[in-house]
Amino acid sequence: MLVYAGIDEAGYGPILGPLVIVRSVFVLENYCSLDECPSLWALLKSVVCKDCADKGRRIAINDSKLLYRPAGGVQHLERCILSFLGANGCNPECLDELLRKLAFDEESMIAVQPWYAGAGDTASLPVAVQCSDLLATSQRLAEATTRLRIRLADVNAAVVFEDRFNRLVAAGGSKAMCAWEFVSGHLRSIWNQFRQHPIFVTVDRQGGRKYYANLLRTTFPEATLEILEEADRTSRYRIASGDGSMHIIVQVKGDMLHLPVAFASMTAKYVRELLMMRFQAFWKTHAPGVKPTCGYVNDGRRFLRQIEPFMDKLNIDPQTLVRSC
Repeated sequence: MLVYAGIDEAGYGPILGPLVIVRSVFVLENYCSLDECPSLWALLKSVVCKDCADKGRRIAINDSKLLYRPAGGVQHLERCILSFLGANGCNPECLDELLRKLAFDEESMIAVQPWYAGAGDTASLPVAVQCSDLLATSQRLAEATTRLRIRLADVNAAVVFEDRFNRLVAAGGSKAMCAWEFVSGHLRSIWNQFRQHPIFVTVDRQGGRKYYANLLRTTFPEATLEILEEADRTSRYRIASGDGSMHIIVQVKGDMLHLPVAFASMTAKYVRELLMMRFQAFWKTHAPGVKPTCGYVNDGRRFLRQIEPFMDKLNIDPQTLVRSC
């Protein structure tokens, strides 16, 4: 049995909205070797593909940036994420339930800020796909994964809301260290849950960082660490302790090369976009003349200038709304 996992994030760049960091873990019952990483796209080709224009109505799985555009909405993200969850018997009926099912910790499932408290367009799920389509897709996926003995064993989302983000950046000194806290937490959880089996974890490159050995030694102080490669686009490590062993690859464009990273990328983007729907609904109510924003730096600053008078009236502390970097 091989454990094949991926970690990725959404919302690293914006100054508004949450940072979401996700792990996905697939178990392949018919594999046990770490000599090479199997292609889940090839193994599951009857039900998944990389192209959202696929005529066979397979599930598109790829880098979330290739499958999501603001004008097109969350359709492809939602179809993938809810189909896989549905194939596992998990059918969240609203965003709050989805957050509870995926939550990395308690702070990931409870949004205290008023702009996330209202149900808005996420009062019920799905928001962009027909329930009948999801049911049919989930059934096809369940049949294929059962036949191939491949299953989604775990999917988990760390949702870092703005106030927590600012606290962690202040404590750790940088946005990169804030993100790494959750990446390392995901790595630790994968190790704790599956260490009795061979583990292959792929992580999308963390900004421009190439060297992770010291960070991994801190995450796994009880294990031995072997540096296999540290190059421009790929860093590879092996940790071992007792009978357990885990290969970790940190790779540029990992979400285009490894399906578990792509699935994590899509899950992170889907959760963030659902939360941003609530964000937009709140400000549409309280600042109806202000054009919505996706939260990236330049447009985020424009949005903040325009809502400043409303923030004063609503008694909103900027530290709870605006990320420090």
